[in-house]
Amino acid sequence: MNKIPTLRTMTMNDLDVIMALEKKLFVDAWSRRSYEYEIKENRYSLPVVLELDGKMIGHAVAWHVFDEYHIATLGIHPDFQRQGWGSYLLKLLLSMSDGAEFVLLEVRKGNTAALRLYERFGFIPLRIRRNYYRDGEDAIVMRKQLEGL
Repeated sequence: MNKIPTLRTMTMNDLDVIMALEKKLFVDAWSRRSYEYEIKENRYSLPVVLELDGKMIGHAVAWHVFDEYHIATLGIHPDFQRQGWGSYLLKLLLSMSDGAEFVLLEVRKGNTAALRLYERFGFIPLRIRRNYYRDGEDAIVMRKQLEGL
C-alpha cells in the first residue's frame, strides 16, 4: 500500500461497476435496486466507494441508526485483495460511526478471511443466523463495542 486511495460517497454512476464487482465477490450479490435505495432513499445509509488511481477497488454500505452502526456490505475487488485494502476500508468505515455505541455485521460462517479481519478489529461473534444466505449457509453476527463510552 504505497498510494493512498480516495473514499467518496457512492453515486448512481457507480452502479454498473459495482454490479459487476458484486457478481465477482458475492454468491448473494445485492441487486441494483438495493444500491439505488441506499443512494437515493435510505436516510440512515452511508454508501461509499474506495478508489485508487481513478479505479474503484472497493465499496461498502453502512447504516447509522441512532446508537447502532451496521456494516451491511463491504467488498474489495479481487485484484486488490490481500493487500490491506479491506482493513483500510473497514478502518475508514469505523471512523464514520460518530455517536454509535456499537457496530454490528453479518459474515458467512465459511468466510474465514473476513472473520479474521473482523476479529483483528475487535469484533466478537454474537450469535448465528441459521440459513441466512440463499444457499443455506449460516451467518455469524459479529459485534464491536466502540471506544469512549
